[in-house]
Amino acid sequence: MSEDIADQLELNRLVHATARYLDDRDFQAYLELYREEGSYTIVTKAPELPEPMVWMQRSRAELSERIDAMSEQEWEIAEVEQTRVVSVDLVEVNGGEANTSSSFALYHTGEEGLTSCYAVGRYDDCWEKATDSWKLLSRRVELKTRQLSMLSPLPI
Repeated sequence: MSEDIADQLELNRLVHATARYLDDRDFQAYLELYREEGSYTIVTKAPELPEPMVWMQRSRAELSERIDAMSEQEWEIAEVEQTRVVSVDLVEVNGGEANTSSSFALYHTGEEGLTSCYAVGRYDDCWEKATDSWKLLSRRVELKTRQLSMLSPLPI
């Protein structure tokens, strides 16, 4: 198998791993996929605004602090089971850099067992190849959903 195809398969696997780690609340594994200088951003477009609105913009360190603070605060979303369905639409590898674009739907299942769609959108990821693996340099979440049933301090 060529190195390019192997990298594409690995990046596809890693995008799906990000969703699984978030669903399983394995935030440490999720954060380990980022480079130290990595960043995370959530944006959405509103028809009345010319530019996308930035809902959240955090460095890897700030994401880690926010996740660590979860145990100290009462968040309604902490009691919700999450399931992400991800479709990797694009994988472009250029040497030690890569871009992936993935469509996603995030479902919530409450304590009563009812499931509803929480958000849909796209993950646009920039990756860099480390010595033995790919690491996220940035994730840009472009939400199509603009009205969330509850706010989340966590990555979507």
